[in-house]
Amino acid sequence: MDEAQAISLVVKWIRAHGLDYPTEGLEADRFDAGWSVYAPVEIDETDPMAFLEMPVGRSVFLVGDSGRVEEVSSSVPPPQAIDRFVAQERAGSAGRGTGSDEYMADFVRWLEEDGPEEEQDADGIRIVGPLPHDPLAGDDIDVTAAEASMLIEPIVQELALLGPPGWEWLWAEFAFTVSAEIAYLRFSSYHRTVVVPVPESVSALVREQRNAVALTPSGPWWRLLLTVTNRGETTVNYDHGHGPFPHDQLLAPEHYQNDLEAYPRPRVPAWLARYIEGPGERRTS
Repeated sequence: MDEAQAISLVVKWIRAHGLDYPTEGLEADRFDAGWSVYAPVEIDETDPMAFLEMPVGRSVFLVGDSGRVEEVSSSVPPPQAIDRFVAQERAGSAGRGTGSDEYMADFVRWLEEDGPEEEQDADGIRIVGPLPHDPLAGDDIDVTAAEASMLIEPIVQELALLGPPGWEWLWAEFAFTVSAEIAYLRFSSYHRTVVVPVPESVSALVREQRNAVALTPSGPWWRLLLTVTNRGETTVNYDHGHGPFPHDQLLAPEHYQNDLEAYPRPRVPAWLARYIEGPGERRTS
């Protein structure tokens, strides 16, 4: 995480939360495991703890190398705020697995993207909400896409109820076909990460959502990735196989073949086609 990235994350954070805080001319000071980002005032710029002299109550944003952003008041002694933040970052890093680190990286990349969320690619991470109207698409297709998007909400609500007290983030990963399913769920707080089994009631909701997505032009996803904060801020990624799936979320070839028979697609990613075909079945020219 460099200075520019930290400032970019804070600008996105300010805009997303509707804060009355400057988004231009922000500065950042490095500390162990992250950056402090703030709107500068007329003080000695050579002082690494410059925000000590900011007006009392003016927010400072601590940005971890993990991508986590925390707003703190400058009325809190900076060493105390930073020490607590660093301890939280280290605890989270020790408790998180590779998968959650990858999702945090995806979340950071989403925050850094330019332009409104409505204009992002259909397979990219976006805030869940009604899909924009496509004037080239029929009304039925438009309604179906919106319904598929809205079906995320009950999934998130059910997942949130499974978390331990004090959880801050949840990561849910679903790799589904018509004949096999894999589901992972983990909750993270400042102090620990907990893996929780996904009940059938949630899998049924995910299955319903996938069936709704299957009626859209892009077809059903093969992986659904959710990131949710304890404030209800939700991001979702539909993975249609543009790149190979993680090893622990890769089903046997026959399950993808079954899925293609149930939901024919005009194009299948080359890597997945080779995987389904198998080394002993590859054609030679």
